[in-house]
Amino acid sequence: MNQSLSDYLLPTQVHPQFAVKSKKRSLELAAVQISETLNCDDHQAELLMDGLQARERLGSTGIGQGIAVPHCRSSVVNEPSVHLFALENPIDFDALDGAPVDFLCVLLVPEDANEVHLQLLRDVIRTFGNPECRAPLLAAKTPAVLHQTAIDLFERLA
Repeated sequence: MNQSLSDYLLPTQVHPQFAVKSKKRSLELAAVQISETLNCDDHQAELLMDGLQARERLGSTGIGQGIAVPHCRSSVVNEPSVHLFALENPIDFDALDGAPVDFLCVLLVPEDANEVHLQLLRDVIRTFGNPECRAPLLAAKTPAVLHQTAIDLFERLA
């Protein structure tokens, strides 16, 4: 894969101060927000939500250090996309380290993009697995700053 995570995170795909109170609700509202960003119809929005929830039922995507990486392959998207949600308040996400989650980094890839899916997951986990990434993300309060911070982290840790 020649592209990096920064190629798939558009300014319209970052959402600071995302207000949710539970894991289930975070997936539902993230799917709604993503479907609006991608100009999906109601059926496609439901497919996104179903895909994210089905993956989460297999095991928590909370990777630790306040980060969850909900992800799925979906017929709704024609190319990979990354969506970053900075939560207004941390929520329990059944993360590996037991800590609450402050950020959701949602990955969507086309159904047949297995290798790209795995590469993006590796890149996200490598980036957000670095404890140094947390402070700059927490400090970013506007969409523009959050987007640039994430891009800088993706490119620096690539």
